[in-house]
Amino acid sequence: MNKSLKIRGFTLVELLVVISIIGLLAGLAVPAINGALKKAKSGACLANLRQIGLGLITYAAEGSGGTFPQSTGQDAAWATELGKYINTTTQSKKSIFVCPGCEKPVTEGTDTTVAITYGVHSALVDPTKNVAINDVIRPSDVILVGDVCQDPGNKGWSPNRIENPAIFSTQSGGRSGTSLDAAIAVTEDTDTGNNAWLRYRHQGRVNVVMVDGHAESIKKGSVLNKHVVYDQ
Repeated sequence: MNKSLKIRGFTLVELLVVISIIGLLAGLAVPAINGALKKAKSGACLANLRQIGLGLITYAAEGSGGTFPQSTGQDAAWATELGKYINTTTQSKKSIFVCPGCEKPVTEGTDTTVAITYGVHSALVDPTKNVAINDVIRPSDVILVGDVCQDPGNKGWSPNRIENPAIFSTQSGGRSGTSLDAAIAVTEDTDTGNNAWLRYRHQGRVNVVMVDGHAESIKKGSVLNKHVVYDQ
């Protein structure tokens, strides 16, 4: 003789326990997912910088005297010139010139301007210095391009050159009588204005590409004089 099965539903207490467990698991998963997304954005940023570095190196190799595109002040000539060497449209905010980890929205550029959140080593594109790629004594150590603070008052774009601290433009800020292994102080690391400082937007690290073309991530407080001084 068949007996009917008695189906028992969840009690309120059991249901609350299940919901609590699901909430706990979700709480554990969200930080892991956020961490993975941040790492992915940092990886994409490093890929951008590798392409930018390759473009600048190619430009220097093909150019007269082996110099990088020359720029003065906040002129973005070095970036717009790379359109000849990098397969991307200059007007796209999703181009390699915009870091995927930027915290401020970025307005698209135009056919003649580049939406940019990276800055180039100021002294290496200074026409008064006329530095050639072969003048850089330690190309694997010297920063060529890196993450720079965004200016929310200027479309979310960054200053196009790294000019602060002053060692990036004058090579005098802490250079004289100081070891190349001495750390450069971090004074500004916020997206609050036209600040030409490196930006440690990747979980306390700044992404850069060196003059030899390799990209790396440097921990905040670990940018040294050797990463800036190119002629000793």
